[in-house]
Amino acid sequence: MAVSDKLKALVDQMPDPDDRGMPTKNIDKDKIEKAVAEIFRGGRASVQGLIEMLGEPGSPENVKPHYALHCVLNRALIVGDEGARRALCETLAANLTSGLSTYNKAYLCQELQWAGGKEAVTALAKLLTEEQLCDPAGMALVAIRDGAVEQLVAALPRAQGRCRLVIIHSLAALADPRSLNVLAQALNDPDREVRLAAAAGMAKAGDARCVSLLLTAADKASGWERVKATQACLLLAERLRAAGNKGEASRIYVHLRDTRTDPAEQYIRDAASKALAAAGAA
Repeated sequence: MAVSDKLKALVDQMPDPDDRGMPTKNIDKDKIEKAVAEIFRGGRASVQGLIEMLGEPGSPENVKPHYALHCVLNRALIVGDEGARRALCETLAANLTSGLSTYNKAYLCQELQWAGGKEAVTALAKLLTEEQLCDPAGMALVAIRDGAVEQLVAALPRAQGRCRLVIIHSLAALADPRSLNVLAQALNDPDREVRLAAAAGMAKAGDARCVSLLLTAADKASGWERVKATQACLLLAERLRAAGNKGEASRIYVHLRDTRTDPAEQYIRDAASKALAAAGAA
């Protein structure tokens, strides 16, 4: 759509860029707030216009619409207008499959990470298999949470390389019980970083079903992976103990105390023994 002269004039009220391309010059707070409020009243059409005004990264013409878009979305949050927030974020989400540059799609993902909700998860999930966009899409889904697990799990079979790692990291951050089977399978992934991300997610979940799986993964690992996998076992034990499941927590501590026999792992034995003593199960 053609960007109206009115919208262009309102956007021109935003701060000017300095030598670094940052919006720090000619700041007039009252003028900016009035312009943002007027753009906000324009709803979806105004936001679509702002998106179409976005320029290339580092370009002077990108600074003002970039600044205005964030301010307009933030206004929806400040005034608590849920209908407007949802409508504006639906407009952002619809542009994730448009002809925008990768840079500007990443920017829309960042704004959805800030203001988005379930209305955006399907569109964000479509970026999970794109190497240059999987990171901002994954971060937005983790921030939104609602509906994210299903989309992440569904995208995993199609993901390769870094995209696969981002999805597992995202599932690990959410630590949702519904993803435990996927994380358990990822413990045997060919990629070490994927295995470690899966272990971290299972530990964070604090579910007793993860005990045997994590202990087995840590036992067979070596080097740095063994250190990190063992760390995940200790975190799981802490989560279980905090939740009142002292029996399963003690099982982890006993196992680590009795199996970490290398002199370099003395600190693990000490930590496990100390935890058992604190729990009265030494």
